[in-house]
Amino acid sequence: MTVIHSAEFAREGGVLDGVIPVAAMLRLSDQLASNGGEIRWSLSGSVDRFERPRLSLTVSGELQLVCQRCLAPMAWSLDVSTVLTQFPTEEQADEAAELDETLETVLIDPALDVPALIEEEVLLALPYAPLHEQCAAPGDEPLQSNTKPNPFAVLAQMKTRKAE
Repeated sequence: MTVIHSAEFAREGGVLDGVIPVAAMLRLSDQLASNGGEIRWSLSGSVDRFERPRLSLTVSGELQLVCQRCLAPMAWSLDVSTVLTQFPTEEQADEAAELDETLETVLIDPALDVPALIEEEVLLALPYAPLHEQCAAPGDEPLQSNTKPNPFAVLAQMKTRKAE
């Protein structure tokens, strides 16, 4: 487990990178078809023009998600880059975010768990409902057939009977 003081790391221009097995990301596991593979990441620190500490994080890899249409596994490419500007208090972070809607804020953390930060960014990047471009191969039966009668068809028949 890698732990840093987030503001000191940023002010010193720290740089870390590495690889995390997908299986080590426990909060992510229920979103996946398979927990194989790994996530590559890089974290660097700096200060912005206002001398605020910030963390630049890039995360990439391939995850096996579950298609919400056909429920089959699907490969999904992960490629996230984010800059997190740090603030000592929630009030200062909220005030800065009001002035700049594009600003992503976090609180300064004297014991920032880097793998937890990376897992959080991966979770935020996941699509709400992952879908294949095309689920079934041509000629395959769809997973669920839509053979139920349209409930409004009965109303249409009633309407045409009244008109007669």
